[in-house]
Amino acid sequence: MIYTVNVKRGPKNGTLTFSAPGKKITTPCYWDLAAKIPAGTYTGCSATTMARKKNSAGKPREAIFIPNVPGFSGIFIHMGKPPFEKWSDGCIVIEESKIIEIHNAISPKDGHNVTVTITG
Repeated sequence: MIYTVNVKRGPKNGTLTFSAPGKKITTPCYWDLAAKIPAGTYTGCSATTMARKKNSAGKPREAIFIPNVPGFSGIFIHMGKPPFEKWSDGCIVIEESKIIEIHNAISPKDGHNVTVTITG
């Protein structure tokens, strides 16, 4: 099964929509305006955890890893808190509850089974 994440960027923030059978999640998203990743379609992405960064429960942070981003390495969709853009070094940032909900909907983890499309 392939899961999809669509990010529609606006001038300062955007909208992220996650789709899976029987589930659709739409939430605001943010990024560092000076370091935003190129628009495009990224295949082979995975639900994973960020071992070096912790969530509010002190466990590895839930995330979607986006491989092969031109000019960047270590790009994820992950949680942040206001001001959200301060949590991004090119990554796409959403509320913690939303990334946990998305992460929990994807199976298997680290399955290269997520396609992320970024427009705008």
